[in-house]
Amino acid sequence: MNGQLCEAVIKRDKWVEHLKEKAEHTAKVTYNNERATMILNTTYKTATEGNLIPDRETLVTRIGNMIKSPNSNWSEKKPKWELPRTYFDA
Repeated sequence: MNGQLCEAVIKRDKWVEHLKEKAEHTAKVTYNNERATMILNTTYKTATEGNLIPDRETLVTRIGNMIKSPNSNWSEKKPKWELPRTYFDA
């Protein structure tokens, strides 16, 4: 090694910075006090009884769909932050 950071480390550092910026934006802009209180007071039981999520299977399916088929906004940004699949291979 020549002491320079590899591309994966540089991408990871950029990703961490991006996440910090998003977290700050979310805390300041996306959720006001009323919205945050509503979220904090919505338990799994409340969500399922209130027909927000009909059952556990639907919840698991929704989470899986978000991971497997991200929305177009995330799909466009994802390659910029992704590490190669072999990154953690020995």
